[in-house]
Amino acid sequence: MTTMKPFTVTAPGRVCIFGEHSDYLGLDVIPAAINLAITIHVEPAESNLIVVRYTDLNVEDAFEIGEPLEYKSNRDYVRAAFNVMRSIGVTPCCGAKITITGDIPVSAGLSSSSALTVASTMMAAHMGHSRLDKRTTVELAYRAEVQEFNEGGGNQDHIASVYGGVIHLDSGRQEVTPLPAQLDGLVIGDSGEKKRDTVGDLKRIRTIVEGGYSALKEAIECFDQRTTPLATVMEHLESIPERNRRMTLATLQNRELTTRALALLRSPAPSPVILGRMIEEHHAILRDGLERSTPKIESMIEAANQAGALGCKMNGSGGGGTMLAYAPGNEDAVMNAIREAGGTPYKVSIGTGASLTVK
Repeated sequence: MTTMKPFTVTAPGRVCIFGEHSDYLGLDVIPAAINLAITIHVEPAESNLIVVRYTDLNVEDAFEIGEPLEYKSNRDYVRAAFNVMRSIGVTPCCGAKITITGDIPVSAGLSSSSALTVASTMMAAHMGHSRLDKRTTVELAYRAEVQEFNEGGGNQDHIASVYGGVIHLDSGRQEVTPLPAQLDGLVIGDSGEKKRDTVGDLKRIRTIVEGGYSALKEAIECFDQRTTPLATVMEHLESIPERNRRMTLATLQNRELTTRALALLRSPAPSPVILGRMIEEHHAILRDGLERSTPKIESMIEAANQAGALGCKMNGSGGGGTMLAYAPGNEDAVMNAIREAGGTPYKVSIGTGASLTVK
């Protein structure tokens, strides 16, 4: 007789408002959970078989409790969550029928994979009668998504999904601080352009920028990418090889912008105009410094701005996917403009953190 009751886990996606492409380079970020999420429903079964149904994909998987699970793809995050939990001695108490649904656009820069991994980690822990605090959930979900598949990203996506709301992540100290800023008027525009190689893009940027950091360490005594003033870096810009220069400088400009944004978002009611301008500045760094935008994303941003958005930026790793428009009071007009530009719009709000509910 199983001792587990039916339960549901929900984990949100996220947008990175400031600090895109910063966490995996050891720099701070300001992400926010959104009200688009992955939901997993679990019904216990009197067997050793776990059956997983991905409803939106019309795909099914099945495996038995016990031995380590082989991966059927290089992003088999549900199996990875069970393997990671098994590595710390937590195994399911019984079989189950698992149903996975979601309304986060896939491969669109909104962290659908991290939301799935967070939800799967919480599910696997609960099935093994284990209680995880937030930090441990983040750590294990990061292992399941990034380390199990030797990927190149950071953990801001998992942190944003677990904690919810608008937060500041000190990537150096791994400290999470909730921010009081009330952010209304958020619109997502999905370009429909699928990214070719997100993992490869992140690894390429990281390699280029870390090469720039190495050059700066030789030129500047006690160089630290977190603290060395940008003005000092500018004095030694020629010491960075030309192939590394633009992206290295962009990440440090990103750092400075995120610091200014943090001061703004410590207020419950930040100036919408100033916030919009800073979001635009962030996009310019991502577009020009890191080369992460696309012509279609740019046309959607132009349309959104003409319809009344105060600021827009691309989301996630870039090279396709989605953009974010900050348009308080003009959401509907901006959604129409994005649609006319060939995108799919979503009106979103700031979401709560991942949760587990026993039926």
